[in-house]
Amino acid sequence: MDEIPAFELAAHWHKGQVRKGLNAEPFVSHPLRVARLLIQFGVYDQDILDAALLHDILEDTDCPEILIQQQLSRKVLRIVKELTDDKTLLKSARKQHQVERASLLSPEATLIRLADKIDNVGSLLNDPPETWSWQRQRDYVAWANRVVKNLNAPPAELLQSYQQVQAQVWERVTGQIPL
Repeated sequence: MDEIPAFELAAHWHKGQVRKGLNAEPFVSHPLRVARLLIQFGVYDQDILDAALLHDILEDTDCPEILIQQQLSRKVLRIVKELTDDKTLLKSARKQHQVERASLLSPEATLIRLADKIDNVGSLLNDPPETWSWQRQRDYVAWANRVVKNLNAPPAELLQSYQQVQAQVWERVTGQIPL
């Protein structure tokens, strides 16, 4: 069977899904931005970029794990699985689990997790969910900060990008400049 690029898998399996923002943009825009961010910061490893494109696929779709392994590689599947939340847990437990596991992520998964948080927090500036109150947005940024704080040795430039985005969002949702 011919190899299916990760972006085609992402587009296929996320088809019909939309982001929570007012613009209801196609969900696949998010993993594309995550991969683009990594490229902008000098990450060109194909397995990492493939995993970035697929980082939400197992938790948000019915894509079988074996398909990722067959079409891409075991390494890509391993990274994607590291980044996949356990949907059998309550949302609060999933969020806490992500905070606790952040320090245990591989270097590849750390890059993707940080780029994911940059894009997700940044979306609160550009296209916040209509139903999210200021408090809900503050809570999200505070949680994302805990995840990022626990990442093991994230690249300084990528971390600085996150800090800039979260500072802008924090100022917007609290009216206060972060310390």
